[in-house]
Amino acid sequence: MEHRADIAVIGGGFGGALMAMVARQQGHSVVLIEKGAHPRFAIGESSTPLANLFLQQIAEKFNLPQLLPFRRWGEWQKKFPEIGCGLKRGFSFFHHESGQPFSDKPERSKQLLVAASPRDELADTHWFREDFDQHFVSEAQSLGVEYFDRTELIDFHEISDHVLLIGKKGGEKINFRVDFVVDASGPRGCLFRLLGLSERNLPLMPATSGLFAHFNNVDSWDSEEGVPYPVEDAAVHHVFDGGWVWVLKFNNGITSAGVAATQEKVKSLRLSEGAVGWDLLLNHLPTLAEQFRGADIQNDFVFVRELSFGLDEVVGNRWAILPPAAGFIDPLLSTGFALTLQGIIRLAELLPLPSKDDLLLYQRQTLNELDQVSHLVGALYSNMDDFEIFTALTQLYFVAVSFAETANRLGKPDLANSYLLCEHPDFGQSTREICELAVHSNNRETILRKISKAIEPFNISGLADPSRRNWYPVVLDDLFCSAAKLQSTDSEIREMLLREGML
Repeated sequence: MEHRADIAVIGGGFGGALMAMVARQQGHSVVLIEKGAHPRFAIGESSTPLANLFLQQIAEKFNLPQLLPFRRWGEWQKKFPEIGCGLKRGFSFFHHESGQPFSDKPERSKQLLVAASPRDELADTHWFREDFDQHFVSEAQSLGVEYFDRTELIDFHEISDHVLLIGKKGGEKINFRVDFVVDASGPRGCLFRLLGLSERNLPLMPATSGLFAHFNNVDSWDSEEGVPYPVEDAAVHHVFDGGWVWVLKFNNGITSAGVAATQEKVKSLRLSEGAVGWDLLLNHLPTLAEQFRGADIQNDFVFVRELSFGLDEVVGNRWAILPPAAGFIDPLLSTGFALTLQGIIRLAELLPLPSKDDLLLYQRQTLNELDQVSHLVGALYSNMDDFEIFTALTQLYFVAVSFAETANRLGKPDLANSYLLCEHPDFGQSTREICELAVHSNNRETILRKISKAIEPFNISGLADPSRRNWYPVVLDDLFCSAAKLQSTDSEIREMLLREGML
């Protein structure tokens, strides 16, 4: 059996399905090839304001209005309440000492709450990928994308005017003759294997492993009076020396939870042993253990021995790799969705047959942005035992993404045309230098001073204000006070806020 198409997309997760939809909407014939079958368990679940903006841009640019409800909690619940979803009002961080119940001081030096929206209707979301990915594949099929599941690709042949993909489905040989291939199959995925691509070292990033699962009957983490949002309506991070635990709650009663840790912690906590490791971890974090005391695990734990991953090359004459298959750093800052969606936008503009120069530009942008994430996450891992430095480093992330999102919504994308402002001549280089210093130096005063200087020209949200004692609600006055940083007027800010439903 041989199937002919303009574009082959490998990987039936949300990224592959969305890439296939976009290509189809551009008038190309598309085959979407998936090794497994839906519904299936998948990790990587937390969206962000910038990711939702990219999803909105894809919907509007490529005439996919059916995607728009997924950009916000309120719209999602009205249109697709049957698709599992979690409410994400922001990022919650708590710092734990091993063996000690969580406690804090009046200055709130052991926690960090950063709001991303002023109310639930406009909030970000956690995507219950089992439902979400299946829905996106169905949407792709409704547009005319040919979907092949349970299909394993075993060979790749690039010929002068096409690519021949050879696979197996149900014991039968199946071939795909296409003009261009997009790989969305995830870390160490299909083209990495078929083309023998080489891995590269990620800057500053230590070797880490991950252990995770889905749970039922997880208790609540109590919110204090006056918090910017209920702390569990967020991506919740429990940070300890050498690792961190995430807790994401969905509206279907399921909670996603897991741990990412350095190799030293993985060994001491025996995380590779699954349930044994999880129990040892909770023994070290007694307040978290209380929250999971009555929890039931769904299916089983998944252990990933090598969490971080990066490729040296992500393009060829007739193929390109989307960011999640080109490199994965760590879920600590929820960077995966934004990188994936931005990669889809960039590749879509090049189809069906990108030039060599365009592909090399896409590769440079992809690798530079992955490296910027790696610098920042690597520095955060090095300072998980020093929560003051850890908190200050996170401001480099929050300032960059909030500035980029707002600049784009104001119609000024040239102010922030790279992820985490990595190609900005001042902020990008300063961030990398600060991260190097945070890993290789213990000069805390210098690190804190450099962070303060780097973020000031881009800080439009009142972040790093000591009077707020690590709680950062959405305060619209901060945005008006920062209009000049965005090369905007008060009236432009007001118009944007009205357009986005913020006023």
